[in-house]
Amino acid sequence: MALHDEITQWKSNVELVRSEISTFQKQLSEIARKNNHEDVMKGIEHFQNQFTRHLEVSDELMHNLHAADHELAEKAKKVGNSDKIFIKENAGLRGQAEIYNKLFLELKNEFHLFLEKWM
Repeated sequence: MALHDEITQWKSNVELVRSEISTFQKQLSEIARKNNHEDVMKGIEHFQNQFTRHLEVSDELMHNLHAADHELAEKAKKVGNSDKIFIKENAGLRGQAEIYNKLFLELKNEFHLFLEKWM
């Protein structure tokens, strides 16, 4: 897969995660309206904090992706073919994207268990 395509795919994934978190936040509001039990409120606060933090990480990753894409475009102008460009930092960026996905999947699974219990 071309580097630009990979970066574009990662950007799309970040946008999808942001959308899912928005849906999760709406579900938290619904649970809060229906139940003010102490355990529920603790769970709501926990997930609000987790979602806020994950959105912050999303912003950081998206910034890094835009910067890498810009760097790739600049190097492609010089080289003439972006398929021949290898950016050392891209391995780090790939790692960031993989960890981001892993952490979101864990958060999503934990949240679904919370929903099953309180929805």
